[in-house]
Amino acid sequence: MEFVGIDKLSLLDYEDKIACVLFSKPCNFRCPFCHNGTTVLEAETHIPFEDILDYLKSRQGLLDAVVVSGGEPTLMPDLKKKIIKIKELGFLVKLDTNGTNPEVIKDLYENKLIDYVAMDIKNSESKYALTAGVKNIELDKIKQSIHYLMTSGIDYEFRTTIIDEFHKEEDFKEIAQLIKGAKRYYLQKYVDRESCIAHGFHEVSEETANKYKELLKPYIEKVELRGY
Repeated sequence: MEFVGIDKLSLLDYEDKIACVLFSKPCNFRCPFCHNGTTVLEAETHIPFEDILDYLKSRQGLLDAVVVSGGEPTLMPDLKKKIIKIKELGFLVKLDTNGTNPEVIKDLYENKLIDYVAMDIKNSESKYALTAGVKNIELDKIKQSIHYLMTSGIDYEFRTTIIDEFHKEEDFKEIAQLIKGAKRYYLQKYVDRESCIAHGFHEVSEETANKYKELLKPYIEKVELRGY
């Protein structure tokens, strides 16, 4: 399975690293606010992986890392083989994931194929499926991924794109318990981009976002706003 998009230069997707971002198409969520909606729903152009490797070879010494994003990259059946090729070129690898495939995350880390994981926390348990745009969620899988990231030794972050229609104070009280003791948690500003799956949602004000941040700080080592 091929990647369907590439951002050849990013200074934002892997903190303190110059990165290239690869986008996979398949996703088991349909988050209405997803910024990569056109990739998930419409992408038909596949980028030959050999072309990606050629580009990465030409950027050795210039790029620090490759971010594997999506969609949900853990759904790619040949993801491990592809990351092996990327690691052979000497790049750090960051995985963006929704956490629904803890076995894949574990396999990649235990084989020293990923250096950092950013996992989305969509919402409180009662609103998880609604926020993810699907009827049912295997929350046990989400919890397994959370536990593994927090106990395995891998470098990681949790993150939530906060939207007025989906997130309230009670939700963050629940999330605080879900990821209690986590290393990093980012509250991300929502932007209604053309590429979103659906439109008409509203960003949370910086004042309210800071209230959520203060609520979370007693439970998590580092809580920051992103995009504000």
